[in-house]
Amino acid sequence: VFIFSRSQKSVPSPTGSPSSATQISGERIPMKGMRGIIAERMHASLQEMAQLTLTMDVNMDRAVELRDQMKDIGQAELGAVPGYTDLVIAAAAQALAQHPLANSQIDGNDVVLLEEINVGMAVAVPDGLVVPVVHGADQLELAEIAMETSRLAEAARNKKLSLSEMEGGTFSVTALGMFGVDAFTPVINPPNAGILGVGRIRDDVEWDGDTPVKVKRMTISLTWDHRVLDGAPAAEFASTIKNFLEQPLRLLA
Repeated sequence: VFIFSRSQKSVPSPTGSPSSATQISGERIPMKGMRGIIAERMHASLQEMAQLTLTMDVNMDRAVELRDQMKDIGQAELGAVPGYTDLVIAAAAQALAQHPLANSQIDGNDVVLLEEINVGMAVAVPDGLVVPVVHGADQLELAEIAMETSRLAEAARNKKLSLSEMEGGTFSVTALGMFGVDAFTPVINPPNAGILGVGRIRDDVEWDGDTPVKVKRMTISLTWDHRVLDGAPAAEFASTIKNFLEQPLRLLA
């Protein structure tokens, strides 16, 4: 999965040029427009970073219970009923505040710890993917994040996103759970240092002694730039996201 957005810096084109077209038979689809830009940025991202991915399972029982309670309260009182992606964005934003290296980018020979926490969210559109940005996500209440993501997603699908709504992302969240995907390897949106993939919420079992207990489980997939973060701090960052999702009332504080 690759996402296209305007981050804090532009990304140079990958070195070299594609080989000239051959006489392979079959329908040809030119890589131009948004598809061409996505292809270029995907190639550049993988060429220029040392990307690794880890996966981690999250017990979503309390998150599911909290969202059901919010659905009962309703949109009239909350302003917007948060979805599970909103919970993940909120958890990621709070985790980024605790792990500033995950909210950084490389500038020359320096790692710059960014002052703002702006979480981009991948939105599928007919001709590709765009990533509108929830600015100051760590400063927003969960219901405010839900209202903002709903507004941005609608603007993205209607091709009405402004430049400011596409700029300044410091981290990204992308979800494939709605397609039945458990885990995957997301590709970083340069110049960010990381991206979080979100899988489906599925029925699973854990053991209470010798007794099997049914649980709701979700897998998160963190891809990070190893030039910025080593494995242990990356795992600690993912664990912090997991802890917020498993104790979601902390996201309401």
